[in-house]
Amino acid sequence: MRMQASKSAFGLVSVLSLLAGSLPTAAEPIVNVDPPALESIDETTNIKVVPPTMTMQGTRGLSQTASAEALGEGRLVLGLHGPWYRQEREFKGVPNQQADIFTGVGTISYGISRQFDIFASLTGYGSQNYASDNASGLGTIGGGIQATLPFSPSAPLRMGAEFAVFNGISKNPINSNYSDGYNYFETRTGLDFRGNLIQTLVTGSEDAAIKVHFNEGLVTSAENGVDPLLMLATGVQFNLPVAALGIELHSRTSLNNVDMDTDPLWVTPSLQFRTAYNLNLSLGGDISLSKDRPDPSAQRALEPFRLFGGLAFTFDTQAEKRRQEKMEAWRLGQEKARLKARNEELARQAREDSAQSVADKAAMAEKARQDSLANAAALADARKKLQDELNKRTDLEKQLLNTGLLVMDAVYFETGKTEISINSKPYLNILAKMLVKYPKLQIEVAGHTDNVGSDGYNMNLSQGRAMSVMAYMQSQQSELSGRLTAKGYGESMAKADNTTAEGRKLNRRTELQVLNKDALREYNEPPVQAAAPGAE
Repeated sequence: MRMQASKSAFGLVSVLSLLAGSLPTAAEPIVNVDPPALESIDETTNIKVVPPTMTMQGTRGLSQTASAEALGEGRLVLGLHGPWYRQEREFKGVPNQQADIFTGVGTISYGISRQFDIFASLTGYGSQNYASDNASGLGTIGGGIQATLPFSPSAPLRMGAEFAVFNGISKNPINSNYSDGYNYFETRTGLDFRGNLIQTLVTGSEDAAIKVHFNEGLVTSAENGVDPLLMLATGVQFNLPVAALGIELHSRTSLNNVDMDTDPLWVTPSLQFRTAYNLNLSLGGDISLSKDRPDPSAQRALEPFRLFGGLAFTFDTQAEKRRQEKMEAWRLGQEKARLKARNEELARQAREDSAQSVADKAAMAEKARQDSLANAAALADARKKLQDELNKRTDLEKQLLNTGLLVMDAVYFETGKTEISINSKPYLNILAKMLVKYPKLQIEVAGHTDNVGSDGYNMNLSQGRAMSVMAYMQSQQSELSGRLTAKGYGESMAKADNTTAEGRKLNRRTELQVLNKDALREYNEPPVQAAAPGAE
């Protein structure tokens, strides 16, 4: 006896709940970057994004043969396929002759991580010229998870496993003989559990590759008296930039009574077009290889052929995140190259200086001894000048040079804008002239906001305001070019409680921050007399 429909559907509800909970929510705004920089990075990396080929079940692969390649974290796939076949010969347990049987398969799948995908499907069926009280209706609801081993992307071999549950909600299985019929799992009346081992051999890249897939599966049913099924499939896939050709071989037979000749055995040629709009269009057909049985009540396992077509919409929900990561990696690479060149130049200069210092060491030591008294006087004079300069410093200079940080409390912006208020420019002029006096300082213009608005919006706003302040100061004092940088911190570095108006006011600020704080010593501490070269 079959299990009650409500009881058998319980496991499927859990699978679909898992799928719904894993789908991404509305993404937070991402900090805008300079478009020309991103374009140049894309040209440098030369990465081509090609939509993967999909099965009728929503996983990667050919029409009915799964690939051991994962969808990829954040990839969402929505699919719809429509198979059709005609009943050519009438016998017990099958539709009447010349009946047209249609099925529709709707799928959704999502890559929850780099190695794990989840998927779900719902099928319905319809017919024409079919003498049955249940000529149309829902067929099967299913779902599952696929896991792949973390092989290197360049490895030619991929391996994975899949577990799926199919709950038959159909009032008409269409074919009721053994496990016959192309649509056996599409119009089920019972509860089935399927485990599948998957292997894939890959050569080439996704836009030009040859792939060979192998599937070995076992299906058990909750229905009494239904033998476990052995399911085997293999497929060869030829990828081209805009299309993929495939040829598959499938077998479905009873594990306790294996008969490859008369049980369902079919070959499937298919063609998938992969468009530039993340939309895959597929066409194909199933061609029966099963021989007729001697049993007149179940002569054919499959009709001579079945045709199908479908489409799958696939897109990467985390494309912008990966784009930003790629940009950051590019920036780090540029910085490493710059540092390497600088280090090489310093090493060359050090070698030259070392050679010169050997020749000049004796003369320098003698001159240092002669200049010792003059240096002492000069040192005393330098200390006096520094003290005089310290006494003349403004409060702004003292705050910056003593703490390395200056809150620019007279810089104003209109709400939600990055343009500097005209009332702020005299104040910025004073600061720009002040910074010119200390050429060894590297200064960061830091923008901060309160927590009103989203993280991404505040990050963009703070970055824009910091850039505006930096650009204005450089326009007033060209000597500051190369010494100022700008960075927005959004709401991440609050100084006060954002739950109060006064706290939010304090958090909306623009600051000057000394990046090389060691240089502050030169402007705050009197020079120390050094020992003369060569002195004991």
